[in-house]
Amino acid sequence: MSDRWWAQRYESLASIDPAFAGSLDLYAEQQVDLLEQLVELSANAHVLDVGCGGGRHAILLQERGYRVTGVDLAEGVLELARQRWDERHRGQPGPVFMAGDMRALPVEDDFDAAIMMDIALGVFSDEADNLIALTEVADRLRPGGRLLLELYNPYFWAHRTVTSHLPPGALASDVDLVRTYRFDPVRGRVEDSVVVFERGERRELPTQSLRAWTPPEIIALVQAAGFRRAEVFGTDGWSVPERPTRLNAKTSAFMWILATL
Repeated sequence: MSDRWWAQRYESLASIDPAFAGSLDLYAEQQVDLLEQLVELSANAHVLDVGCGGGRHAILLQERGYRVTGVDLAEGVLELARQRWDERHRGQPGPVFMAGDMRALPVEDDFDAAIMMDIALGVFSDEADNLIALTEVADRLRPGGRLLLELYNPYFWAHRTVTSHLPPGALASDVDLVRTYRFDPVRGRVEDSVVVFERGERRELPTQSLRAWTPPEIIALVQAAGFRRAEVFGTDGWSVPERPTRLNAKTSAFMWILATL
């Protein structure tokens, strides 16, 4: 598989329907609500959004008064992020969206906090690349800066295979989609495949394969990147809780890691 499969995948999905790049919806608002509680952002904090995609978290944070820089490898999805800001705040200064690889971040500023939402970390097949990405983030944070990671909870996914059919209108307006999640226990990865049926043609998009670390594994990784402390939180099933919640091995689909320099 190409080392940059994720950029190809999300540009393909966004071309089908922008919703695939993440919507500025209630779920995103709830993510940002919890993010603010965990990271404890000060007024006018400078936030780095790594793997920002379509910019939904960067835009919502900017609207709440923070200064945000978003980095993503997919140029087409970044253009969508810029368009979304212009549609909401035409002519007003917004997040800075930059094209770049998280293993060589194209920013030099010192940030108060960084976020990697929607399982932005974990795309690489080589663990060394994940460590490089985390080290790059750590190098861009001020002393005491915090990083928030949203990741799969492997204990939840280890015994689940989920296949769903999304008819026209459920997500994309004019296409049928079949989406399957499965856990690879040998590689410790959640694989997400999407098959598109459009105008009588079948098209299979690049499979999303994301690392699903256990809490001890990800804590060791962030500490190796230079963070001195890491805390683990969980979701309420698939839903974002109103306040920080302990990880539940059986019911939390996702876990949130708060790492502090």
